[in-house]
Amino acid sequence: MRSQRFPNLPPLDSLIAFESAAEHESFARAGEELFLTASAIAYQIKKLESTLGESLFARHGKGVSLTPKGQEFLLLVRESLIGLESHVDRIRHGRLSPLKLATQHAFAQLWLQKRLGAYQHNFPEHDLEITAVSSISGNPKDTDIAIGYFHHDPGKHWKCLWKETLLPVASNGYQSDIPALYQDMNWHDDWRFWQDEKVFKKGMAKMRRSSLYALILQSVLDGHGVMVGRVSLIQEYLKRGELVPWPTSDIQAIESGGYYLYQSPSCEDHLVAKHFCQWLIALCSGEVNR
Repeated sequence: MRSQRFPNLPPLDSLIAFESAAEHESFARAGEELFLTASAIAYQIKKLESTLGESLFARHGKGVSLTPKGQEFLLLVRESLIGLESHVDRIRHGRLSPLKLATQHAFAQLWLQKRLGAYQHNFPEHDLEITAVSSISGNPKDTDIAIGYFHHDPGKHWKCLWKETLLPVASNGYQSDIPALYQDMNWHDDWRFWQDEKVFKKGMAKMRRSSLYALILQSVLDGHGVMVGRVSLIQEYLKRGELVPWPTSDIQAIESGGYYLYQSPSCEDHLVAKHFCQWLIALCSGEVNR
């Protein structure tokens, strides 16, 4: 029976019968292997040839032999069946390869970690090996997928998940005559967007730099200064009022850069990587709850 979802694909039984008949060059011997009669194998082959519109076997007195089209089709069928069997065996015995994921510290701590719990609860057989780094390059190595923040589009191998919005924030009630402006060293000088604000006048601010965005966030939450907040990473703090726009509620927010997903060529044959990327893209597009 043909699948309504894949109407152009022949039935799996016909493909298995074809592969066996091609291996033995005999419908009778294929029938013995598959516990079918020779006529049943012949029927499956005829049905397959009708679907393809091509003769796959030349029939003669001593048996059958593949036509040139049959030889070409055999390579495709055998590769597909072996690959499918291999993947089924991995799933059945819990041997799915771990997914290697590289991303930046801030993204891992403030966005990804909160959502991984649900994924791993729903798919406990999917193992993830997460490497958090200070920065992601435009050509990642030794990883299956990478997620990174970039000011500009990193290239054709990357898919944009969403654009980011930057907003100066401080803890609720923070006041200082000489505010401390925290800057993440890995994401350049975000404060340049507000360099005309009064806080940048000579002697009116001091800059503190760190390579850990989460450390900067905690310092600001503790009331020690001000930071450029990446809104998608600090949404919960803004909703709870723990962080507020600074110095006033009408401070201008700026769209700058975005988060991008990289999939290495190895993802084509990596079941967990393909599944995780599909889940992630759906999550970011709003198809599932963030």
